[in-house]
Amino acid sequence: MGSEKHVRLVTSAATPFASILELTLVPRPLGFEFLSTLLAKKTTNALNPANRFMSRLLIQRGASGTQEIVLKPGANRLGRNEENDLPINDPTVSGFHCEIDFEHDTVVVKDLGSTNGTFINSVPIRQAILEPGQTLRLGSVELFFPPDAQTTTTLPSPRPAGARVRLAKAGMDQPPPQQQSAPPVAEEPPLAPPLRGPDDCRNHSGIPATLICQQCGVLFCKSCVKTIHAGNRDVHSCLLCAGICVNLAQHRKAVAKETATFGNLLPTAFKYPLQQDGPVILLCGTILFAFLDFARLILLKVIAFLGLFLGLSFLIPMVLTFVMSAGYLFAYMQNIITATSNGNDNPPGWPQISGFWDDVVVPCLRYSTTLAVLVGPGIVMLPVSTPLGVTLLLLGLFCVPMAFLTVSLADSIAGLNPLLIFSSISKVPGPYLIACALLLVIIGLGTFCESFFRLAPIFIVPAVVGKFVSLYGLTVEMRILGLLYYTNKEKLSWFG
Repeated sequence: MGSEKHVRLVTSAATPFASILELTLVPRPLGFEFLSTLLAKKTTNALNPANRFMSRLLIQRGASGTQEIVLKPGANRLGRNEENDLPINDPTVSGFHCEIDFEHDTVVVKDLGSTNGTFINSVPIRQAILEPGQTLRLGSVELFFPPDAQTTTTLPSPRPAGARVRLAKAGMDQPPPQQQSAPPVAEEPPLAPPLRGPDDCRNHSGIPATLICQQCGVLFCKSCVKTIHAGNRDVHSCLLCAGICVNLAQHRKAVAKETATFGNLLPTAFKYPLQQDGPVILLCGTILFAFLDFARLILLKVIAFLGLFLGLSFLIPMVLTFVMSAGYLFAYMQNIITATSNGNDNPPGWPQISGFWDDVVVPCLRYSTTLAVLVGPGIVMLPVSTPLGVTLLLLGLFCVPMAFLTVSLADSIAGLNPLLIFSSISKVPGPYLIACALLLVIIGLGTFCESFFRLAPIFIVPAVVGKFVSLYGLTVEMRILGLLYYTNKEKLSWFG
């Protein structure tokens, strides 16, 4: 048996039969019965399939009953669009409403910029952890996360050590223990609490906070949050409200950007094409479009030399070069506008061509249709009435930037609705006039560079330099149009 610990308690020194209470603490050993019970419980819990982690959501469908959806490991996208992992057919749910990340026994909900918002227990969230027993609401659709959605195995705690009490009488000649008084200790004056700075951790004054909760807005250091390893990244959860904590510096930068005006962000558009891989993207585009322009020029000269009848076989390749140039360029312009309107600060790469029709021909048709609808009436009316034709031509050119913006964000020719274009211009007249003026400057600069470098002895130099300047200018202009929408979403209110 293990060693025993003794504690003696003397009642009185003057009493002839002074009694001593002797307390002996004996640790109780873990017997074979306890070990076998513990092992059996652990084995049973491990083999029980009900204890394996499973996450499911219950959708209340009223009279039609309850619908159950099971989350797969990884990302689960929910929304009204059929391309989602879990489509929900409800008018209050956005096309791509939210994303539920199910990794390492943790369910993280992230709103995807939905119109009617994402809520956990009626609290609006942008990104938060969904706990069992909570209700997730998308628009007016409620999804309940039942408490039995996850089951974990718990081990019984060891039993506390037992105690045995033994009473013994003290001998007559046994002197009572002498009580020694402790020497007085000088009291030190209390330290003044450190002053809390505006960026200090909530629980540690003087320690700068590095995280902020997106839900309750409290500042923390990394030791004051719950860190969950989800795949190759760490998710920090607030211990007060279970919201997601993000980097404080990045959060403040994002908030400053969301509250910035068009005038504040306008200067950043000129360095936008040169950020990260921007120079490489511009160089590759310059080489590609210069080659296509050169091939189209050669084919045009061959057709002119052979005549239309003999050169008819070269007409189709020349049309293909135009379709590839116009379609691929407009697809790139549309990507810049879409990325900027979503808040991205880095230029996108050139579009991937997975299908010639969808990725090249359709953008070319959108580009050609936009110009034909806006500029065509003025050109047609020039021979009939010069003043009317010039007026219509200038009006159409004035609407070209807004038409590019509406068609790109609508991803359809339906964006050419004249009521939408003119009403949008009237809502943001100042920023739109700036965008139009810069477009004229960019077109003029590209034309000047191409004309100036025609004096070079190598004829390919003007084409390459002019094309590079034109691509840089178009990238800046599309960035400006994206910023115009990004900073005026509420005024334009195109998508509800």
